[in-house]
Amino acid sequence: MVADQGVQSGPPGRLVGREPELARIADAARAARGGSGRAVLLRGPAGIGKTEVLCSALAELDGRATRTLFAHCPETGTGAYAAVRALLAPVHDPEPTGSARLALPALSPERTGDGAATGTYAVLHGLHWLVADLTGDGPLVLAVDDVQWCDENSLRFLAFLLRRAEELPLLVLLAQRTGGTAPGEALGEIAAMPWCDTVDLPALGEGSVAELLDAELPAPPGPELAARCAQVTGGNPFLLGRVLRRLREAPAEDAAERLDELHRTVVLRSLLDRLSECGVAAARAVATLPGERLELIAALAGIHQRMAVVALRELRDRDLVGTGGGIGFVHDFVRQAVLDRTPPAELERLRERAAMLLNDAGRPAEEVAVLLLQLPGAPQPWMAGVLRDAATRAEQRGAPGTAARCLERVLVVQGTDVAVLAQAARVADPVTGLRYLERALELVDDPRARLPIAVQYAVASLSAQNSTRAFEVVSAALDELDAALGPDLGDADRTLRTLAESVLLASGMDEKSTLPRVGARFRDVAPPAGDTAEERQLLGMLASLGALLNRPAAEVAAQARSVLRINDVEGDGFALLGASLPLYLADDNESALAALDLLVGHAQRSGQAWTYCLATSTRALVHHWTGNLVEALADAQSCYDVLEQESWNGSMTMPQIALATSLTSQGEPERATAVLAEISRARFEDFALEYHQFLMARARALEAAGDPDGALEQLFRCAQSLREAGIDNPVFAPWWFDAACLLGDLGRAEEGARAAEHGAVLARKWGTRRARGMALAARGAAAAGRAAVPVLSEAVRVLSASPAKREQAKAEHLLGRALLRAGEPEGAREHLRSALDLSVLHRDHRQVSASSAALLEAGGRLRHGTDSPVHTLSGSERRVAVRAAAGATNRVIAESLFLTVRTVELHLTSAYRKLGVRGRAELPAALAVDPEAPVP
Repeated sequence: MVADQGVQSGPPGRLVGREPELARIADAARAARGGSGRAVLLRGPAGIGKTEVLCSALAELDGRATRTLFAHCPETGTGAYAAVRALLAPVHDPEPTGSARLALPALSPERTGDGAATGTYAVLHGLHWLVADLTGDGPLVLAVDDVQWCDENSLRFLAFLLRRAEELPLLVLLAQRTGGTAPGEALGEIAAMPWCDTVDLPALGEGSVAELLDAELPAPPGPELAARCAQVTGGNPFLLGRVLRRLREAPAEDAAERLDELHRTVVLRSLLDRLSECGVAAARAVATLPGERLELIAALAGIHQRMAVVALRELRDRDLVGTGGGIGFVHDFVRQAVLDRTPPAELERLRERAAMLLNDAGRPAEEVAVLLLQLPGAPQPWMAGVLRDAATRAEQRGAPGTAARCLERVLVVQGTDVAVLAQAARVADPVTGLRYLERALELVDDPRARLPIAVQYAVASLSAQNSTRAFEVVSAALDELDAALGPDLGDADRTLRTLAESVLLASGMDEKSTLPRVGARFRDVAPPAGDTAEERQLLGMLASLGALLNRPAAEVAAQARSVLRINDVEGDGFALLGASLPLYLADDNESALAALDLLVGHAQRSGQAWTYCLATSTRALVHHWTGNLVEALADAQSCYDVLEQESWNGSMTMPQIALATSLTSQGEPERATAVLAEISRARFEDFALEYHQFLMARARALEAAGDPDGALEQLFRCAQSLREAGIDNPVFAPWWFDAACLLGDLGRAEEGARAAEHGAVLARKWGTRRARGMALAARGAAAAGRAAVPVLSEAVRVLSASPAKREQAKAEHLLGRALLRAGEPEGAREHLRSALDLSVLHRDHRQVSASSAALLEAGGRLRHGTDSPVHTLSGSERRVAVRAAAGATNRVIAESLFLTVRTVELHLTSAYRKLGVRGRAELPAALAVDPEAPVP
């Protein structure tokens, strides 16, 4: 694939009429050398000279780029990441370090690791850092010819790279033949990027044709001959080159007559019809297996090797086959003509024979599969085996699309093979994968065999928004297993059943419609000991369910802490995510943060950006919950940056919710509202967890923006939705607390009291100091006159002994206002100043503003100098600066936060300016001004 077999699309060494196109490439190269990544997509029909322009541009760039890497994509197709391997082969380090190590499955197909599937994002992330490392030495050029035949995974990587290349000294040159099949999604995405210049190559005009004739022919041509050449060839440089080679052999006075003959033989390619029988057989073999060895070409043509040598000489004499390394045509134009003249049945036979020859020669299954995928009809048994092997290798390398295409063909003949259906479901798109698993469930009667399929179905359904159906499927499979085996299970059956129960819980808690049913099913289930990974995952899910159903906080927190016994990430991290919710709701914030830190670290090391976003956004909410609003904003902004970079707004919601929550506390409610408006997840209102957090974040943003009626509408919608889902936890989405405070301010005391009483009932059962203190504060907010003071005083006392410092500041504020209304300005000032001090300490700008105004109203004075330059840092700037202060390099910071090095540099530069420091060495002292600065 690396060699292009000396392809020429015009007269060698002579390029005319392409100055504008070369100038545009030169402009892109200048921008790339300046550190602003660019791409140029050369497009045009076959023979128009794309390769010649590409090679000429590369020659001009020689010496200006530190490194130039080139790959040519063959029309026969290739396996996953073949173009990437061809590009990076000259610089491939067999043992890369850092995030670049994640690229190994793509670069070293012979390495299969432990046989587990590799995530596509992780491989792309690793490849990106490998290329980013190469740009560290200077400008880098990546050139891919005939990109229309590039494998899907390599194209996806190029698109992934270019989305992050705006700040890299990188130039990507792509040449695409038009006129065939429509370009794939990834190539279309590249063409649409603002830093990609699409250049459509036109046919050569008469002036350019005359210039070529003048330079190449022994005697100057007349204008009639130039016009005729342009007409005969259509200005196609490849055809023009073939005409010129023939005209040079004719006397000048015979040129016009010779041109008419060439019109019939060269342009219409009737030369192919004049080949000998062996020549035709060899041409078809070369068209089927271009670039292969003589013995394979002879075997495919069905002729002796000596005859194959003679046949290939005939093809070379007619300028059809090149003289470079490997046996291939001078241009794919010729190859396509050979294929067009091959009867379909004969072409099918040749491809099948070629696949068999390659397979017998021990070629990799993925190479053989490229040919097999071109064959119509049902594959033969040996073909199905090769396709399955190819699918397995592709899956292990992070190429699920390639694996899916292979398995689609296998299912034509093995559509009742449950193992094939299960494998195909792993690599297919979610909807197709679920259909495969439905079919597998229909084929299996044994409860033991059905349950693993049901588990796979439920896990796939979480991303496909199919959890309601998954709940039914897993419930039925569990019931069938229990009916068949009874309570006395062996170790293997018990492990499988435990795993199925944890997955059933995850499915049941995903949507509101199934949450009451999953609660009923697991109401009396005794929690397991937590000795195995499966038991710990079940414990995490049970603890989450218990928290939502408002079982005592001490009970569910104890279950959740058992998940952390191993202090490591097991499986996909469901156990840690499940445990974090009840832990932080129960105010065991240290354990909740420990669980999420483990998961974030695992995601950073393994290149799992989706898991990173989910865990980091959850951690942001926990930080907000604990009053650490600086870290909350930093985490929220970090995961939101990745979400924006990957365009995940339609499927992920937690980063937007976390960021909006932090922004409202930072005094930016309008921006918070705008961030929440970006969520576009289908059926969002049906989901049990994120939807209620969304409504709370939206209500608080509306209230902070001065729209109390809009805020109350969102809070009451949240209350109704919680009732529908059967969620009773008082602090999960405490609409009642916010509503009671708002209603009290609006003079709607009776409604506020009802909301406060609702929360108080639930808080007594949950039992944490935070919940009880919030209930007291809500009652006090809705109380009238002097009656509010003792209730709010008790709220302050209870909350002061809890981690709920934001709620304590709110209670102090409410108490100060109540004392002021009761005619006790001195007591009011004391509590308002306490509210202000707490809010300043925790960087709650919204509460600072409210308490400052109330303190001034009470006759108090504001203290000055409570801020520091650290507090001017944005969330992303703080996250980067803290890591830099701890000694992390820009590269390490960028890898861990899924950002580009240039983005890290920009954040650091901004942080230096705001902190008044000159470089990294001064960061530790500058950040130490803030007592909340964490160790990353």
